[in-house]
Amino acid sequence: MQTLLPGWMTALNHHPAFVHFPLVLWLTALLLAVVAALRADDRLRQCAYGLLYLGTLAGVAAVLTGLNAERSVPPGPVREVLETHEELMLSSLALAAGLSLFAYFAERRPTLWLRRIVLIGLVVLAVLVLLGADRGAEMVYRYGVSVNWSTALPRP
Repeated sequence: MQTLLPGWMTALNHHPAFVHFPLVLWLTALLLAVVAALRADDRLRQCAYGLLYLGTLAGVAAVLTGLNAERSVPPGPVREVLETHEELMLSSLALAAGLSLFAYFAERRPTLWLRRIVLIGLVVLAVLVLLGADRGAEMVYRYGVSVNWSTALPRP
């Protein structure tokens, strides 16, 4: 395994391998939902909802690996950034899960108002996830978390 995936085997944690999926899926869901609303296209809306569902599943993996990665974050000012990042991303996942359920059941009796609520929810989700991703980027690029072995805490 070391020869096939040397980066995976030496990573401080595996959170970076999972974080991009919910970000891309949720933001693409918003884009498709907007286009679907402008064109009144049911197939595009269904695709948008499918991406929302997939992003929510991917978000579970990202959160679980993130909670595991939290152990390697050193004490200091970066911990405040970590707490903000964690709160934003847990809120994003909770909103996405609720929105997924709402969208699923709203499709049983679709109305314009229900579709608008999902669209507004996707906008709020996009804002939360972009703010949370920014804090994650700050931890990596400002503080070197997960890429700087010299500041990492020892693995348990």
